[in-house]
Amino acid sequence: MSQIDAARGELADLDARLTDAAEAFDAGRIRLGQAQAAVADAEARVGRADTAVRDAVQDRRGLAAAAYRAGGLDTLSAILTGDPGSALDRAGALDALARRARAAETRERVARVDLTQARTTARTTLTDAKQAFDAVADQKKIIQTSAAQQHTLLDRLIARQAELERQAREREAAARRARQAAAAAEAARIAAAAAAEQASLRQQSGLVQQASDSFAGAPVTPAPTAPAPTPSGGGGAATAVAEAYRQLGKPYVWGAEGPDSFDCSGLTQWVWAKGGVHLPHYTGDQWNAGRHVSRAELIPGDLVFFHADLDHVGVYIGNDQMIHAPHTGTVVRVENVWWSSFQGAVRPAG
Repeated sequence: MSQIDAARGELADLDARLTDAAEAFDAGRIRLGQAQAAVADAEARVGRADTAVRDAVQDRRGLAAAAYRAGGLDTLSAILTGDPGSALDRAGALDALARRARAAETRERVARVDLTQARTTARTTLTDAKQAFDAVADQKKIIQTSAAQQHTLLDRLIARQAELERQAREREAAARRARQAAAAAEAARIAAAAAAEQASLRQQSGLVQQASDSFAGAPVTPAPTAPAPTPSGGGGAATAVAEAYRQLGKPYVWGAEGPDSFDCSGLTQWVWAKGGVHLPHYTGDQWNAGRHVSRAELIPGDLVFFHADLDHVGVYIGNDQMIHAPHTGTVVRVENVWWSSFQGAVRPAG
């Protein structure tokens, strides 16, 4: 049993690390989306600055050509040559042309400075976006590695439970041959418990594999700026709770935000989107996405948060229960609120 307890302890530690990694992955996708939006803004600024430079150059060249045709911009020469009656008119026109030429040169210099700054900003922003992408990709690798370790641990536990069942069946058979009814019954109970545990572990292992396959096949993409679901209307919290019930039984997958699988913050984002409120896909941001309420104030639809680092969230449904996507190897389900690790609650605006 000590081996089983040790393996279960490792499994619990892995679950905790995977939960942290999943939320870091979600946070990274948000940052990646912000970085990519900044890149688009920077590229647009470069485009505008480049257009301003080209327009300024065209204006300057046009004025230079006009000055050449007018015989230069020397006002004194204009006064001393030509018809004296029109000399002042020519001087005034040339002075205006000179002012416009100087203004065009100034616009061009300013435009070139702005273009240089815009290009520098774009390069920096692009570097930031690449770093954000790499961070999310690295987090994905961490999750995949941890999931593989989790699968190995589950296989080890299944094998150990199978061995316990085999040994118990042998003791049961021996006890029956010796007509030791009580010992036989106890051995049969142990064997049945081991068999039931195997079935539960195999189910969990299958869900881990399903989550791993789904997660591995998903590209690293930024979090969407708008919710995927279309709100169906019908009143905020009540709609969110009803939608949460409709997701029961769907598997937990890191970074998933529906409709076929979810992680914890992906589930709360989905159900509240149906209630007309867009929540970010990250527990840390959801903690600031509404009014904080006390345990005594909780009503169905409120978000309940757990652990000191706020790495888990569920939807309160009343009677000290919640609907949530717990962790790898599980499905969306109803559970008692984890009061021992409860950190607080938020009522989304809606």
